[in-house]
Amino acid sequence: MVDSESVPPEFRRHVERLRGEGLLPAESARASGEVGPAIRIDQESAVTLMRVSALRAAGFFRPTRRTTIAWVDGTNHLAIQVADLNLVIEEGQVVVLIPVRCDQAEGTVRVTFVLGSPERPRGLYAATERRPHGPEVVVETWGDHLVAFAWQCLLGLYAGMAGASGKDGQGNYLVPVEVTADREGLSVVPMGRHRFSGSSGLLTSSGR
Repeated sequence: MVDSESVPPEFRRHVERLRGEGLLPAESARASGEVGPAIRIDQESAVTLMRVSALRAAGFFRPTRRTTIAWVDGTNHLAIQVADLNLVIEEGQVVVLIPVRCDQAEGTVRVTFVLGSPERPRGLYAATERRPHGPEVVVETWGDHLVAFAWQCLLGLYAGMAGASGKDGQGNYLVPVEVTADREGLSVVPMGRHRFSGSSGLLTSSGR
């Protein structure tokens, strides 16, 4: 059985490289709600890791040579060139560039997400434009799907990086609590998970 919450080796290698360069401390278990040091992801590394996240978002949790995924909705078909996915990180925002191809058009769909930056309010807040930019026939048919896919790729990137940095005292992977963007790349802050069931002082409705 494949664990969909496992951390891909590419993410672990990134964290190990940062530790080897003295940019991150050694791994240590985090208490519930305890945050760790921010993990920096430069533009080039973010692109590589997002492509890994994209394959996992498409259901490929084992190593694969697949470079394209296909979506089918009735008579509509869309091919996404995962190997050519790109990410542009700017001050306070990230732009996901998705190469697509169908019978009627070929091009790149641009999906913009607004994040915090060191000079602006931070947090896992994301806003996207009403419609992505790209070939009209593709955006008209697949626009919502492509926005959701782009966001899932980013979430996988954030969660994968937080998880690669360590675990909490219960053995669970750390989760991202804060993400910021600037022209140098992304910064992800990991945190030990809060426990909402079975914790001292916290009862579920069935725990009376």
